[in-house]
Amino acid sequence: MMATLGWIGLGDIGEPMALRLIAAGHQVMVWGRTPSRLRPAIEAGAIAAATPAELATKCDAVLLCVTDGDAVEEVAFGPHGVAAGMRAGSLIVDHSTIHPQTTRRAARRVRETGVGWVDAPVSGGAVGAQAGTLACFLGGEHDDVARVQPWIAAYAAHVTHLGPAGSGQIAKSCNQAVVAGTTALWAEVIAYARRCGLDPDALIDAVAGGWADSAVRAAHAHDMAAGRFRRARGMIILKDLEIIADMAAAAAAPMPVTSEVTTLYRLLLAQGHAAGPATALVQLYAERGSEDAATGRPRSD
Repeated sequence: MMATLGWIGLGDIGEPMALRLIAAGHQVMVWGRTPSRLRPAIEAGAIAAATPAELATKCDAVLLCVTDGDAVEEVAFGPHGVAAGMRAGSLIVDHSTIHPQTTRRAARRVRETGVGWVDAPVSGGAVGAQAGTLACFLGGEHDDVARVQPWIAAYAAHVTHLGPAGSGQIAKSCNQAVVAGTTALWAEVIAYARRCGLDPDALIDAVAGGWADSAVRAAHAHDMAAGRFRRARGMIILKDLEIIADMAAAAAAPMPVTSEVTTLYRLLLAQGHAAGPATALVQLYAERGSEDAATGRPRSD
């Protein structure tokens, strides 16, 4: 069924997701602080709203894809936030990756006004969003999840309902533990292979199809071998790993491997290396011959 859907968060992943909703025939309204980030969606047929609250008054559901829990709290419950414009029976669908407890509090808060909350973090990155092949982890009430699944099908190929509010975020934290661990191992193995006289790129190709294969290898390992990564002001993967550490402590769940991987990412920033995606960890293993002469750090171009 076609719906009128609000979208907040037109970043590298959120933009192609919103564009796929528009292409699927939904009426999409958008809001953002930076007008230039809205332009591709508007050119594709989206309508801009002046505030999150105004957007919410005109939509069956509002979908969020923002940076972290603070950003979700602000756009949902801040001045002129989404919650102020939602009507009973409407939904908030959060594709952001945030703390499960933050999700549970938000769900309880909007439920008091008759609004549903579905946490729906995704995995697959910008490439998966563009191709419509994302994995999406859903938490929420059964009827709410059933409503959102046809919309999410526009950009996700594998959609799983894992339980009540917060369950999707817990599943995403598990996903991130595996991604971070796999990435950390590739950073380590690439350096090991090079020091032992192997061409890392040949090794990366050699394991394709074997048990060491993964989406991380296919999408990122060659860039890691070349020291290429996108520099950024923060490191999202460390934010996710800190969420896992907090949840694991509360649940008394031993996670020694993930704890060690988290320490590696903390060390990366403590040593002054450039922040970026998970693959930026290759900087810990860079050899002098692959470093930028001006900075003493791996070349990223």
